[in-house]
Amino acid sequence: MENKELRQLQNNVQVIGTLKSKDLEIKTSKKGNKYMSGNLVVLSKFDNHVQEIKISVFMMESSKLFKGIETVKNEYKTIEDNGADAADRIEVNGELTLNEYYNAQGNLVQFNQVKGIFFNRLDETNDRPDKAIATIDTVVQGFEPVIKNDLPTGEYKVKGFTVGWGNEVIELKNTIVGPELAESFMDLYPAGSTGQLNFKINNYAVVDGVKESENQVSHGFGSTEKAEARQVTNYVNNIEVIGGEIPYFGDKAYTEEEIETALQIRKLKLQELSQPAEDTPPSGFGSNGNDLPPGSLPTGMEPPQDDNPFSDAPNTDDMPDF
Repeated sequence: MENKELRQLQNNVQVIGTLKSKDLEIKTSKKGNKYMSGNLVVLSKFDNHVQEIKISVFMMESSKLFKGIETVKNEYKTIEDNGADAADRIEVNGELTLNEYYNAQGNLVQFNQVKGIFFNRLDETNDRPDKAIATIDTVVQGFEPVIKNDLPTGEYKVKGFTVGWGNEVIELKNTIVGPELAESFMDLYPAGSTGQLNFKINNYAVVDGVKESENQVSHGFGSTEKAEARQVTNYVNNIEVIGGEIPYFGDKAYTEEEIETALQIRKLKLQELSQPAEDTPPSGFGSNGNDLPPGSLPTGMEPPQDDNPFSDAPNTDDMPDF
């Protein structure tokens, strides 16, 4: 395929909340370049839910922004390490990316994640509300009704993509629009439309209520008060369309040719991803002691099978060749 340069589209994510945990490490690439890698988890409280948003971190030491993430590593306080009262409230600005790889069972795992770029600690007087939102120029490809128990829920799955730097085509996975916006959104955005959409990032547990014990005559001793058992039955993890502008027209809209080029780039990327690593010629005896190839993952490191897009999945950018 002829190498065509696609236009980069806007892709901005903002997360505000309390820093729950940080797992950051300075490493050295195969060519001796230092970089910071790891993740943060931010608790963001909105819509009557405690959202747990995972932020992926990858930054070269040569970057002008490295000092910022180094400060996060060395100084920021977390709920896990310092307690809820002492933990820092932070703002993270970044972008939505696509993480994908084949797991040990040979299954393709794909999920979007938030990549942090700018990190700011908020002081106690800052009253900006918690949030986890994204504004992304999106090429909308189509819609599919969400069916549960053989009945439509009114929600629709949204199929689409955005384009990052260097012809990176980022598919939007597990993306929905709710019943209150679905009709107007679909009327405004026929397949092939390009426009700026606003999203809310959801990742929270749903509690199905409290199981109460029946009153029974006690034959024991002391207090008969018992702890109530809470049953978590479901997790909500998706990217939800919450609004947007009218579709672009003219030069700002992606053309049919550009869309086709983007789809071909995605097809090629998936083909390359599915190709097994080259075998190393055997030497000596027994299994060879080579490290795993870049991007491959040992058994047991796959993300949970509930396809949580913001779960504790490994960062496959963690083994750079440069």
